[in-house]
Amino acid sequence: MTASLLTRYGHTPAPEAVRWFEIADEVAAILGADALERDAANKPPFTEVEILRRSGLLPLTIPARFGGAGISWSTAFEIVQRVARADNSIGQLLGYHYIFQAFPCIDLDPARGQDLADECLIHQWLWSSTGTPQGPQATAVRTRGGYRVTGRKPFATGSRVADRIYARAVLDDGSRLALVIDTASEGVVRHDDWDVLGSRLTATNTIEFRDVFVPDSEVITNLGTHDGERLPHQVLTTPAFQLLFAHAYLAAAEGAVLAARDYTLGSARPWYHAEVESASDDPFIQNHYGSFTARLQALAAVVEQATTALQWAFDAGDSLTAADRAGVAEQIAAAKVTAHEVSLDVTARIFDVTGARAAGSKYGFDRYWRDVRTHTLHDPVAWKYNELGRFFLNGTEPVPSAYR
Repeated sequence: MTASLLTRYGHTPAPEAVRWFEIADEVAAILGADALERDAANKPPFTEVEILRRSGLLPLTIPARFGGAGISWSTAFEIVQRVARADNSIGQLLGYHYIFQAFPCIDLDPARGQDLADECLIHQWLWSSTGTPQGPQATAVRTRGGYRVTGRKPFATGSRVADRIYARAVLDDGSRLALVIDTASEGVVRHDDWDVLGSRLTATNTIEFRDVFVPDSEVITNLGTHDGERLPHQVLTTPAFQLLFAHAYLAAAEGAVLAARDYTLGSARPWYHAEVESASDDPFIQNHYGSFTARLQALAAVVEQATTALQWAFDAGDSLTAADRAGVAEQIAAAKVTAHEVSLDVTARIFDVTGARAAGSKYGFDRYWRDVRTHTLHDPVAWKYNELGRFFLNGTEPVPSAYR
């Protein structure tokens, strides 16, 4: 599988990044070999997680100050893209993991951060979260030596196969605790209820906490009553996720076009009136591929620019201002809405270059669109357009929250 549709001239990644890219490509080749069959089976991706674990890709976003690789977000998302082009569900899982593994380190004191990093490096844990921020939140009640956590949340991506959960739970005073929960703890119930149109192997099941004891040592911090109370560099998690989504959509569209190209070159037929011998010489098929390539190259540039902005904000640390955080968030919002539109269109239109026979279920070209269509429902794009428009016209900065 190629890295992208066209060669990125003048782009020279660091030698250590090249090594991780090569490993990501090896993982992609393994996953791509039976991606369609696994999608149809819709089984929790325990085997796929073990492939990631054995590859050594999981701990890469542990900060260098704690002994981890501390890779850049550009490198992390490039790894995600390479995996996601072959299997978008597993690419998403890896992306979620990278963020939930890295961002708790912002709030941890150095000693606890080092302990957690050491554990991650030893055990190669996969991280997940408690799912959608909408609806009732989990609650935490103080008890001897820690807290008792109770709650039920749907759409907890990766929770069915994760080793550790980055959780938020509300105290009686309305403030929120950030916690690390071991999925093997008594009272953690991971439901197997994820059976949807696409993104089928993201293990986005319901997770339930039934009076789960979380010791004080696993409390990350008190997050206050809402994200707007926190410092700008402490609330970059949402922009990071919005950017991850853009990368995943781009990867799905590129994966679809690459797969369609292979089919066009090997199996497709030119149209009856084309008067050419091969589909690759059909001028209208060529036109479609020209459109795909141009639009995805443009999308890749927008996403790359947003990734650079996130890294800049991440590196700024506590010197990041609220205005800077807002500007970065809106640059990422622009990438997100562009990826939303382009990926939905391209993954649907690949059938225009493959023909009627390619609609056969044995080819599975629909899975790229199904993955994008399912995940783009995560948050309504209309709200992102409105947020971006208000920022551009009136300078209205988004108040940090679960979706902004």
